Amino acid sequence: MITAAATDPVRELALADALAWEAARLADIAAGRCTFSALLWSCEPALVAPSRLSRLPGFARACAQAADVGWPVHLRATGGDLVPQGPGIVNLTLMFRGPQGAAPRLEDAYRRLTAPICEALCDAGISSCYGSVPGAFCDGRFNVTVNGQKFAGTAQRWRPMVGGEAVQAHALMLMRTPDDNTIAILNRFYRDCGIDRVIHAKAHVGLQDLVQLDGEKATQHRFLRMIADRAHLWSVPRVS
Repeated sequence: MITAAATDPVRELALADALAWEAARLADIAAGRCTFSALLWSCEPALVAPSRLSRLPGFARACAQAADVGWPVHLRATGGDLVPQGPGIVNLTLMFRGPQGAAPRLEDAYRRLTAPICEALCDAGISSCYGSVPGAFCDGRFNVTVNGQKFAGTAQRWRPMVGGEAVQAHALMLMRTPDDNTIAILNRFYRDCGIDRVIHAKAHVGLQDLVQLDGEKATQHRFLRMIADRAHLWSVPRVS
């Protein structure tokens, strides 16, 4: 018998466990122990920053201030910039072996990562494209955007291996548009780090603002199952 838990496309994990899973699976691929792994996951409220930010003089103060209001800070190995995590956000992580000398490698990896997301949006009657969005957190040219607003952000990491490279590609999808408190937390972190950057809520859009919901949980579940099907999540072992 298939249980609800077995068919749920999203795994609820502690953020530290999700980041550890990513690191372990990338190491597995780099060592040749597997060729592909994927996970849809969500976690508790937190901020995730690239390791380069930890070198800023105000970083320790920014982390302390964020933790005091319930947003602990974690570092990640991929590129990009500061992002929030928590309710209303679902992440897609793909790990795979990239052929040596493939060009353009970064673009190919981003398109492989975002194809399931764009296809699921299309199935829901939503047109999407790639592009930078001024005022969005962790802005980049491979954001998945809808009507000029950021729906998903992307990042990746490449690790050399024999005969190619191991690729970690990550997308953060907004199920709900970030609220004012989330935006304020991001902007406070930047100020404490001495970074001249301002994030705006209107630069983002969540799934709940893109579809006519006949029940938010049911609509979100169908959308994420489409992504799981297209990303072949069912073909890899579930994280324990």
